[in-house]
Amino acid sequence: MIVKLFLFKIFPREEGYLPYLYLVNICFPFYFLLKETSVKLMLGLLLLITFIFLYRQVYWTKRFITIFIAAEFVITLLFAYMYHPMYLYMVFVFVYQAVRLPIKWLYYLSGVFGALSLYLIYKTIYPDQLYLVYMLLPTVFGGCILPFIIKASLNYKELSEDLKRTADELQQKNKEMMLLEDSKKRMLSDLSHDLKTPMTTIQGYSKVLYEDLIDNEEQKRKYLKYIHDKSVRVTSLIDELFMFSKLDNPDFNLYKEKRDICEFFREIIVEYYEVFAEKEMELDITIPSVKILYHFDKKLMYRAISNILENTIKYNPEQTKVYLTLEKSLHSIILDIGDNGIGIPEDIASSLFDPFTRGDKSRMDDGGSGLGLTISRKIVEKHQGKLILETKPLRGKTNFKIVMPIN
Repeated sequence: MIVKLFLFKIFPREEGYLPYLYLVNICFPFYFLLKETSVKLMLGLLLLITFIFLYRQVYWTKRFITIFIAAEFVITLLFAYMYHPMYLYMVFVFVYQAVRLPIKWLYYLSGVFGALSLYLIYKTIYPDQLYLVYMLLPTVFGGCILPFIIKASLNYKELSEDLKRTADELQQKNKEMMLLEDSKKRMLSDLSHDLKTPMTTIQGYSKVLYEDLIDNEEQKRKYLKYIHDKSVRVTSLIDELFMFSKLDNPDFNLYKEKRDICEFFREIIVEYYEVFAEKEMELDITIPSVKILYHFDKKLMYRAISNILENTIKYNPEQTKVYLTLEKSLHSIILDIGDNGIGIPEDIASSLFDPFTRGDKSRMDDGGSGLGLTISRKIVEKHQGKLILETKPLRGKTNFKIVMPIN
C-alpha cells in the first residue's frame, strides 16, 4: 500500500503503471553511459535527469505538454549526436505521450524528428556500418508514425465508446417512448371510463324525465340533481384535462409576480378553514410572521396547493390532525402539507402522481378526476421546484413537500 501511494505521487493514479513500463527503457541508455568518459557521463546523466523530469511533467503540467514533448525529442537527438545514433531508440520511451499532442503539432514534431534523425544517420555512420542504417531506419520510421497509429487506435476506441453510449441512449429513449405510449393508452382508457360513467347516468335520467315516466315531483327533483351533479363532474374533468394538456406543452408560459408567499399560503388556508372545521380537523400551522417575497404564478400555485388540501380533506377521516408549514432555507422555500390520517400505501404512493391515480383506487364515486396531484406536480416543476410525497414523515403519516428554489 505504501509503495502504491509513493508510485502514484510520481505519476497520476489514473495513468496506472503504464508510464513506469515505458520508463524502464531508460535503463539501456543509462547502461551505455557508464562506459563513457567521466565528462560525457556527467553530461549524459544531466540530460537523462532532465529527460525524466520532462517525462514526468507531461502528466502533471498539461498546459506546457507541447514544450515538454518537444524538449524530449531534442534530448533524444542530442544523445544520438553526442554519443551514438542507437540512442534514437529513446523515442519509444515517450512515444505514448506524443499522442496527447494536437494533431498539428504531432505532424510538425514527427516530421522534424524524422528529417533530423535521417540527417544524423547520414553524417555519423560510416559506409562499413551500413548494418546500423538498417537497424535505425525502422526506429526512425516507427518513432515518426507510431504516435499516429496509437492516436488513431485511441480515437477508434473513443468512437466505439461514443457509439455504444449513443446506442444505449437510443435504447433508453425507445424504452421511455414505449412507456409513454403505454401511459397514453392507459390515460385514454381511464379518461373514457371517467367520462362514460357520468354521461351514461345523465342520459338515463334525462331520458326518464324527457319521456315523462315519473309523476312524483320529489323524484323528478332528485333525478335533476343527479344530472346536475354528474354534469358538474364532467365539466370538472374536462377542465382538469385541459389544464393537464396546457401544462404538458413546453411553450406554456407562467405569469409570475413578486408576492409574499407567507401571506399567500395563509389566504388559501383561510379559504379552506370552514371545510376543515366541518370535519373537525385540527390544524397545526407554522408560517413565518415576516414577509418572504418570491416570484411565482399566483393562479397556478393556488391550484397546486388547493389540490393537495382537497385530497387531504377528502381522503382522511374526521378529527385528523393536519400540519401546514412554510419555511425558508438558504437555497429554497419549503411548504409542507401533512396529516396523521389513514396514510398512503407504498404501492399507491409510487404512482400517486401519475394521471388518473386515486388514493383509494376507485374512480367510481369519489368525484375526483385523478389528475389533481399530477397537475400540482407539473405546476411546481414549471416553477423549477419539486413536489415530493413522504409516506414516513417526521410528523403524521403523510406529507406533501413542495420545494421551490431561490434563484
